[in-house]
Amino acid sequence: MGKKVFSLEDFDLALRKAKEAIKKDGLIIYPTDTVYGIGCNALSRKAVEKVYLLKGREEKKPLSIVVSDIEMLLQYCNAGKKEIDAIERFLPGPYTLLLKRKKKIAAATGEKIGIRVPEHFFIITLVRQLGVPIVSTSANRKGGKPPAKVEEIDGRIRRGVSVIIDGGRCRHGKGSTVIDLVEGKVLRKGAVKKEEMVFEEEGSGAA
Repeated sequence: MGKKVFSLEDFDLALRKAKEAIKKDGLIIYPTDTVYGIGCNALSRKAVEKVYLLKGREEKKPLSIVVSDIEMLLQYCNAGKKEIDAIERFLPGPYTLLLKRKKKIAAATGEKIGIRVPEHFFIITLVRQLGVPIVSTSANRKGGKPPAKVEEIDGRIRRGVSVIIDGGRCRHGKGSTVIDLVEGKVLRKGAVKKEEMVFEEEGSGAA
């Protein structure tokens, strides 16, 4: 078996290997500002099914996606001025924002879709160059701990992907804060920007 782990110290090689894997409907593990994620082409049913199988996750549960910017976000979501204001406030950052889905894609077939724009140059560059959204789901089996560094990734997960991008320890080391912009609720408290610590306290009573 050939080399699977590529360090961001050689950014160009890591980017090339990740792009090659995604284009072949393969899975990759990549660093973000929160934790390491499993990624694939979010538009490919074949690739998305591999993610569900690897994580042991029920297919009825939608997967979030990474987009490179607001322009790409608006290709897949409906957002009015109120939502755009929130998007500009939180993204890029350690948040997953739920919005109304504009069109059906393999990773999200329900009426809402989770969107991420991480504060991480590698994954944003990868998405931008590929021109398609990439699945965003933590690199652990169902019920497992999301890994903050490559050494924490479960062996079954490591074996199930084509490429692993090692970017060192993730900045926040915990999952994103999930905000439903449709319902106006914080669904999960996780990592936040330093300037948003007050927001975290305000949202402590949300479901």
